[in-house]
Amino acid sequence: MCAAAHGWVGLGRIVYASSSQQLIGWLEEMGVTPAPVAPLPIQQVVPNAVVEGPVPAFAERIRELHRRLHGA
Repeated sequence: MCAAAHGWVGLGRIVYASSSQQLIGWLEEMGVTPAPVAPLPIQQVVPNAVVEGPVPAFAERIRELHRRLHGA
């Protein structure tokens, strides 16, 4: 949803900390039920976007936040 809004208004480069694919893997490892929506790569949502990510140092922090949230 964020990438779509970003693309509609033409904000330019998209930088993200962790990917949907990473989140899917982490949640699977934690035994959490998958999300009810399909994850789409940013390039599929905004084909001409300049994209950077995931950022490894931030991805680990995001993973830890999910671990805490889900008690894993």
